[in-house]
Amino acid sequence: MLERRRIYKFGSFGLDASAKVLLREGEPLHLTRKAAETLLILVEQSPQVVTKEELIAAIWPDRVVDEANLAQNIAVVRKTLNVEKGAAGYIETFAGRGYRIIGPVTCVDEPSRVTEHRLSGNGDSEPITAASPAALASKDRRILYWILGSALAAALALAVFLLWPKAPPAPPHITPVTRLAGKEYQPAISPDGTKVAFLWEQGVGQPAQVWIQPSGGAPRLLSNAPGSYSSPTWAPDGHSLACLRFRESAGELVILPLNGGSERVVAPVLATRYGLSNPHLAWSPRGDTIAMDDAVNQSQPLGIFLVSVGTGQKSRLTKPEDLIIGDIDPRFSPDGSTVSFVRAYHRTYQELFSVPTSGGEPRKLTSDVREISAQGWSSDNRTIFFASNRGGEFRIWRLEPGHAPAPTGVYAEFPIQFSFSMKTRSLIYTVVQSDPNIWRLNVNVPHTWTRVIASTGQDASPQYSPDGQRVAFRTDRTGDEQIWVSQADGGAPVEVTQGKLRPSVARWSPDGKSLVFNNSKTKELYIASEVEGSWKIKPFGEAGVHPVYSPDGAWIYAGLDDSIVKFPAHGGKGQTVLQTRGLSLDIAPDGKTLYFVREPTDTQLWSGDLQTGKVSRVLEGLVPYCTSCWAVESNGIYFLGVRTNNSSLQSIYFLDFKTHSTRLVADYPEPILPIGIGPFSLSRDGKSLLTVRLDPSNSDLLRADVFP
Repeated sequence: MLERRRIYKFGSFGLDASAKVLLREGEPLHLTRKAAETLLILVEQSPQVVTKEELIAAIWPDRVVDEANLAQNIAVVRKTLNVEKGAAGYIETFAGRGYRIIGPVTCVDEPSRVTEHRLSGNGDSEPITAASPAALASKDRRILYWILGSALAAALALAVFLLWPKAPPAPPHITPVTRLAGKEYQPAISPDGTKVAFLWEQGVGQPAQVWIQPSGGAPRLLSNAPGSYSSPTWAPDGHSLACLRFRESAGELVILPLNGGSERVVAPVLATRYGLSNPHLAWSPRGDTIAMDDAVNQSQPLGIFLVSVGTGQKSRLTKPEDLIIGDIDPRFSPDGSTVSFVRAYHRTYQELFSVPTSGGEPRKLTSDVREISAQGWSSDNRTIFFASNRGGEFRIWRLEPGHAPAPTGVYAEFPIQFSFSMKTRSLIYTVVQSDPNIWRLNVNVPHTWTRVIASTGQDASPQYSPDGQRVAFRTDRTGDEQIWVSQADGGAPVEVTQGKLRPSVARWSPDGKSLVFNNSKTKELYIASEVEGSWKIKPFGEAGVHPVYSPDGAWIYAGLDDSIVKFPAHGGKGQTVLQTRGLSLDIAPDGKTLYFVREPTDTQLWSGDLQTGKVSRVLEGLVPYCTSCWAVESNGIYFLGVRTNNSSLQSIYFLDFKTHSTRLVADYPEPILPIGIGPFSLSRDGKSLLTVRLDPSNSDLLRADVFP
């Protein structure tokens, strides 16, 4: 007998009620569990309006949550249904009341599995009937399997009961602090707990400014001088704020008095923070020192420095290894003896560390290989709270010495930033919806963009196949970042890699049948080959970074710490071709010139003559950390650069090889976090450029009272 599944159909979509899986024309789409539950309630009660209270009670039956959680679920559903921002799409909003599905919804039952078959003597498949010997034998086997399975399940249940972490507590009472148009983030609670400083971007492309929100009344602007601001942090006496300010090609640490008076520039800083959304400052409890992430120049990773408030003198506290983003987001312990910080290895890989303020070797506190979006100390001088997706969804975790991290009741679908008040034991937090998707730019019609690949996850690193019919890209839509391949318009996506491989950018072979990539953690090279419609992964047997095929398919080029090498594509000993470090490689169409950058923060693009070994500088002006945000063609190079009058904004330019001139192609509508989003990819006809853009997003500040 066939099992059935109940499918709710609307438009080109279907929702499997049992599995809570959203389908489009039969293909599954990634949708978070809570968002799928929200959509299921709406289709089950169509065409009725479902109130906000009914939705919240059904989705979070044992928790007290704010309407912002529900609004976030609705936004995720709408985006997955490809609804443009501001449009109703399939979901109609009734202000102050609730939501309903627009249009007809039908419910059908479909088979969920086929009848069991066995092979006949001639190799053909025939159904097993209830009276056949095979059916009786199958029945006996199923009984045995059921007995063994039940015993195993009981053992597993006991193990889970004894070893599995306790369920996270219900979230505290949550209330909104700000509901402004635009993006509010990087909250900082004043020492007395009565005010919140935060950054506010009022619109796309608008610079971030520092605002103060009192416990009662309207917010007021604190940063009056021009520039883009970051990382507000309170002085211990609550009378002033320190922050970073960036304008044109300069960065500076400034102190802004709260109640009048002149600002004071404490020290110059690196002119960018590379699009990192984390805070970058912390004021010591004694008030004489500010901890800050910074670098001497753009060729070095960020490190933690201690800055004298009185003199501006800097002393280095940490020096991370090369080829990583670096150490960011410092936080003083309540007694001022320790600084905790986040070591960022990659866009999706960070760990928590601490170091004595007197100096010494940093101590690693987590080993999750996950994102950490914020951290801070509790008042007991022992406990650190940090926001991470270590459990799948983003959540604030409690870390005590000698114990595994314990989940709290504050969670979200996207990275969380927070500030903890030791005086009131409340938490101000925001959910930062960073949503990179893959867009196509028509280079012959400037500023003509089309979104081609999008999900609620992070989609990046697109690469056209040689014939231009498909795109390889990286996405975390299934949880872990993997390589996928889709049609050029984003249709029919197929997962290529799985598991804990941590693949880098995938580059096509000239025949379009294989992809080469490296494990971003171990640097081992792998080949993915398409065989009869499915992908097979095998180790290449060598190591390197950012591998790429030669135009004739005979060689694979890869970067090492001190050189660039080539390996025979079918295996064999490698040969050094250039005596220089190389990252983010690409080869000219004629196969004679190799292009690369030398450092993760390199703003220069270099070329190497593969016949003579001569290395030359090609251009200056790349966005730091966007090491592969460029694409080569016969006549020049498309690249992502910073705007001449504002280093925090970005544009696409074209360098013409013949004239050696650079022209503007298109401005980026919203600055992109450059780390790990490239490379650019140009279609074979030279008309379309694939890039990654951030879709506009909003965020508000929320308060969690009586935080644990």
